[in-house]
Amino acid sequence: MRKIYSFLFYLSFVLLLVSCDQDEELVTVPEIINKYDSSKPTVVDEILPERGIIDQTFIINGNFPGELSDIKVYFADKKAVITATDGLSITGLVPKQPEGLNQVSVVIGNDSIVPANMKFKYKQSRSVKTIAGKLGTDAWMSDSDYAGAALDAVTFGDVHYVAAVKGQTQDNIFMVETGWGNRLFLLSQDDNQVQKLATPDNLSCPTVNSTRDAIYATQFWNRGRTIYYYSKDNSWEYTTTGVTVSTSDLPGAKVSSLTFGEDDNWIYLMDSEGRIAEVNLEIKTYKVYTSASKKPGGIDPNNYGGEIIGDLPTSFGDWEDSFITYSKYHKCFFASFANQNAIYQLVKNEDNTWTSTLYAGNNGQGIEVGHRLVDARLNHPHGMVVNEDGELFVVNKGSCPWCGDGHVIVKIFGDMVELVAGNPNSNNPLMNGDPLESTFRVARNLSIDSDGNYIIAGGEDRTVRKLSIE
Repeated sequence: MRKIYSFLFYLSFVLLLVSCDQDEELVTVPEIINKYDSSKPTVVDEILPERGIIDQTFIINGNFPGELSDIKVYFADKKAVITATDGLSITGLVPKQPEGLNQVSVVIGNDSIVPANMKFKYKQSRSVKTIAGKLGTDAWMSDSDYAGAALDAVTFGDVHYVAAVKGQTQDNIFMVETGWGNRLFLLSQDDNQVQKLATPDNLSCPTVNSTRDAIYATQFWNRGRTIYYYSKDNSWEYTTTGVTVSTSDLPGAKVSSLTFGEDDNWIYLMDSEGRIAEVNLEIKTYKVYTSASKKPGGIDPNNYGGEIIGDLPTSFGDWEDSFITYSKYHKCFFASFANQNAIYQLVKNEDNTWTSTLYAGNNGQGIEVGHRLVDARLNHPHGMVVNEDGELFVVNKGSCPWCGDGHVIVKIFGDMVELVAGNPNSNNPLMNGDPLESTFRVARNLSIDSDGNYIIAGGEDRTVRKLSIE
């Protein structure tokens, strides 16, 4: 009877719309009668259903005091959205959570109830789909501005970099086209439109601030290291931060990426030979850190911050692709070096030195899962991002466009490397769908959107795609 009652209770929440003279609406909401029995203890009896997917409706039966605002429900450590309670039932929506059995707990005021037998079996939904562009077209770069075009109507060239920022109901996506970084587009998912933006020459991969309303980037090739930003408040027109890192201090051929550190006052650049520039955006100064073997002779002593100690690579080619990202979960940086097929962990010490240690790969070129140091093989790792759970997602762009190997995305968590999207040994046509059946061609980097999805710069896919794990 309790189960029948609970579902009838949930279905009773309807809106009665009565039209008066065609220009007036009366909205009537049924009154909720609190049926909590104060003579009985607070208890949590059951959850219905006991398994499901994201955003599915659940009902918890029991005996609960308090108002809706006093109650919280967690699946593992993920907080659910609660929609109603009448003292005997709590209704809400299943949150995104780890796949498998997860403990359900109810917090009422300062009291936490964790029934040992209340587990929810969560089934993740995974997919790859195209957001913008036409999958597999042969264009190198169009001279069209795509002004006002629909996202699926454009024919992009190589899509090298993406960054997701806050929109109205969905994120906007900044997309840099071609390896020279000459064209920047704003993809509005809310309006389904493409807008070309003015940009400095040869833009690198942008990074997003913590409020997700601005992106920062510098110049890819060694023609200057000025840091620019685009903000919503400035109608997405680029502005200089007033900071330029001298090319004599950071002389590597490329700066493929930059990243914020623990807060929005500090931004970090890494050149293609592993030197790091730490920029203070507030006072507009910078310090350069490098291994002893890579310290340039012309570096300004006032801009030298300290040494990078450890096993960072010492031999680089002129075309070395490297990428740096910061993890708030690990409190450190990760750096990928494509030609080394390796990822390194970088920690800044209190004495202003940095410690570098091999984190994954460096076992030869290929794609192998397993222990990140013992078993894992990577194939030209490039773009990386760390989610809130500490999972490091890495794009392997493969050794060449026509080679059917290594065009995949892997996840590193704890000591293990796992394949999450792409086929490591496939020359199949480009396709979406199930992540492990989807195919990529020289994908470059990825960004996390507000909903925890992964936005992918498809490289020679000629698209922006989305990997959803919900």
